[in-house]
Amino acid sequence: MTESEAPARKGGDGWRVGCAGLLALAVAGLAGLAYASADSTYPDVDPEKRARQLSGYSRDAYAALGIDRTVEGGYVDVDNHNTYDSNYCYPDGLFSFADPPVEGAYQLIHGWSIGKVDRAEALPALRRARDHLKAEGWRITRFGKDEQLEEWSVEAERDGGFSTGITWEAEFRRLSGGSGGPCAMDPDTSQEKDEPYESYGEPELNSFPPAMTPGGRGR
Repeated sequence: MTESEAPARKGGDGWRVGCAGLLALAVAGLAGLAYASADSTYPDVDPEKRARQLSGYSRDAYAALGIDRTVEGGYVDVDNHNTYDSNYCYPDGLFSFADPPVEGAYQLIHGWSIGKVDRAEALPALRRARDHLKAEGWRITRFGKDEQLEEWSVEAERDGGFSTGITWEAEFRRLSGGSGGPCAMDPDTSQEKDEPYESYGEPELNSFPPAMTPGGRGR
């Protein structure tokens, strides 16, 4: 990838993992998947199964980067993490403070980040990830440099409402990525909630995401 590539997006638009880590991921484009459907009947999907699916997408994209570093599971700091986050899901498919979230519904997100990644390593890595995702059947929706920020990214979507992407921030020498999926219902809604209509802000997951290795396999 070169700086003359077609711009990936205008500043502030689209899917992005910045200095706020998973918070930015949740608020930006992947979060939109939680509200994109006009159908409030979400399929039953066990959170652990969805978590494995999303971290698998992320690990596959990470392996394609060809960077010889392992991302351990858990949170160290904004530059080094590998964690899950989640969003609420609403009955009409559109975000509204007037509507309570759907009880038992959740949208899960997987995000990761590593620091101290230089331009000479990051930009060719993003190109490799783009080529790999395309070969795997993902639709590439953005690739290249932000028009206003010193950021380069590759973003992709696939059928079923799944997204994945990777961004390199020149200012922080940080490479961040993640994957998100559509809203789903937890088949087991037996746990107590603080409020009668409280949704799953934090689905119960039994473990951190697997470590992401250069070979793409969790340990």
